[in-house]
Amino acid sequence: MSDDGPIVPLWRRAGFLVRRLHQISVAIFLREMEGLDLTPVQLGALTVVLERPGIDQSALGAELGIDRANGADVVARLDKLGLLTREPSQRDRRMRELRITDAGRGLVERANVRLKFVQSELLAPLDDGEKEEFIRLATKIVENNNELGRAVMRLGARSGPGSRSGPRSGGREDKRQGSPPTSP
Repeated sequence: MSDDGPIVPLWRRAGFLVRRLHQISVAIFLREMEGLDLTPVQLGALTVVLERPGIDQSALGAELGIDRANGADVVARLDKLGLLTREPSQRDRRMRELRITDAGRGLVERANVRLKFVQSELLAPLDDGEKEEFIRLATKIVENNNELGRAVMRLGARSGPGSRSGPRSGGREDKRQGSPPTSP
């Protein structure tokens, strides 16, 4: 026992629960995607490229919240599998524009059907209202702590209820530095 009070039990630690929830989510994803040889990040990348043809590799990484090296690896693997192409940009020859192939589009369509089962199974213990509340609260946590991640995710392109651009939805003070929250 420390001078700061009792030790926080494992099942009251948000980080522990988030890590365990991620493990469960990935396990369900991999089981449902069996035979498609697809990871959650790869499906995310293909989805973004499908929605934003011509996006460059750096912007893709920002959409996914992954660093440059991991983004390059994901893109290289998807290119090698014939699921997307990398073409020199007409605007900036140093950049490569990403485009999904017909094979990639077909894979996303097949995976999306299975993804509905992943989401349904993961959230099955919750009633409909709780499911919406979980998504809302998880989104709020991600948005308000985005800059703390290894790679900052671009929030502006996100769609759905509560969409907004900017690094935070407000209200959180950075207690480590004593600075006020940034405005949305």
